[in-house]
Amino acid sequence: MKVIDTHIHYGTDPNIAAHTCCPNLITARPDSVIDFLDSQNASHGVLFPHDRVMSPPWDADYDKANTQVGEAASIYPDRIAGLARINPTFGAEHTRNLIDKYVAEWGCRGLKLVAGYDFYRPNDLSVVGPMLDKCREHDLTVLFHSGDASRDLPYLQAQAAKAYPDVRFVLAHIGMHSFLWEAIIACQEYPNITADMSQAFPFDIKTFVANVGAERLTYGSDAPYQSTAIEQLKLREIGLTDSELEMVFRTNAQRIWRFEADETPRKAG
Repeated sequence: MKVIDTHIHYGTDPNIAAHTCCPNLITARPDSVIDFLDSQNASHGVLFPHDRVMSPPWDADYDKANTQVGEAASIYPDRIAGLARINPTFGAEHTRNLIDKYVAEWGCRGLKLVAGYDFYRPNDLSVVGPMLDKCREHDLTVLFHSGDASRDLPYLQAQAAKAYPDVRFVLAHIGMHSFLWEAIIACQEYPNITADMSQAFPFDIKTFVANVGAERLTYGSDAPYQSTAIEQLKLREIGLTDSELEMVFRTNAQRIWRFEADETPRKAG
């Protein structure tokens, strides 16, 4: 079965790139993304920038990194869903303009948010509201880094989902073990929240499926930081049924990230 990888960073800071599990996934090399997908039997991937501002700092609002993602998504539109990394503390007008530009120029399908690195609370609607308004307008999915105190917490993120019930939200890492049950309760209470299992312990994945359901979970590798073989093995070793595996590895991602179920991947041009 072909899988869909819903959590891919487009390379990382060059100071740590040599120590990752996927060193051949290289920023600004769109062909490396396709090679990476093929290496793990993935038909499609959800691609976004590194979480951190590069060292030394040169791209504080992530616009250059987002443009690199957009290049890859434009060259391979039927294999890559590109997400923009947004820091909403630059203000409503700047944030709206960036999102409009990414949607128009390269078909941005969602946002990747890490509140802890950018120093805001995901339940502060005065900061995140203008950004989420644009997500509603453009039918974008929001992927939260989830599970690090004190800002990237599932309960705080659930308040954004509560305020925007017609926007899709994904909690990455199922709350990063320490906040597993916050992520479970968030998904139980708000039907517009799902999770990806990247970095999660096998126990966490089994517990989530038992209490929320396989239809609310997607496979993600968290490349280049994690091993695709290990992340896939977690799902294959915890006793999921064939139907549940198909949902987590593929069909849920088709729904959440707007991949067509019957599309044949191709290269643009």
